[in-house]
Amino acid sequence: MDPLHSIIITLFLFILTFFNPGANLFIVVQTTLSSGKKAGLTCGYGVVLGNAIYSGLGLFGLVTLMAEFGSLFSLIKILGGLYLLYYAVSVFNNKTQLNLSTENTMESFPSGVYFRRGLISDLSNPQTVLFFMSIFSTTISPSTPLWTKLVIWMGIVIASLIWRIILCQTFSLTSVRRTYSRVHKVVGKGVGLILGGLATRLIYQGVSELVVKKSPF
Repeated sequence: MDPLHSIIITLFLFILTFFNPGANLFIVVQTTLSSGKKAGLTCGYGVVLGNAIYSGLGLFGLVTLMAEFGSLFSLIKILGGLYLLYYAVSVFNNKTQLNLSTENTMESFPSGVYFRRGLISDLSNPQTVLFFMSIFSTTISPSTPLWTKLVIWMGIVIASLIWRIILCQTFSLTSVRRTYSRVHKVVGKGVGLILGGLATRLIYQGVSELVVKKSPF
């Protein structure tokens, strides 16, 4: 496959994943709605960094080395799942009364909290790097030039950033925020249940994999 086709197909496949709702999307949207656009963007930057790390690992072959340490992936799933479960419970039980007419009435935490939330959410799912590896295995070969890999990596990072900006801009609109102020408790419980389900699945997968690896049969 020539370099141009590799770039186009890889980025196209990556962009398709934006329309498959996952923990990252729900966390960025929930943060934007409850804490404002700036907080949502900061959370999104954490997700983008996670994508940059995992896509870089997949592109430059380090994932092959990491895959040999299967227990590490399982441990990451468990720890990440526990964090995600903690956040899900916090969202579900949130009793804050919101009046979103001004930014000052919104939930506020240090920027590092939002950034860490997004980063951990992304890094907690090692399947992300395996997904990147599966894409790259069909669009990249050992003969693919280094510049092509760099362009693909930059494209993934930029596309991920643009998507998070779009999400934050959309869900920070006054009309959306006003609606959210009326139904945020119901939305919070729904998002909490979804994230809790995703977290439980991650923990279950991680524990199951560790048990299988240690089983003598």
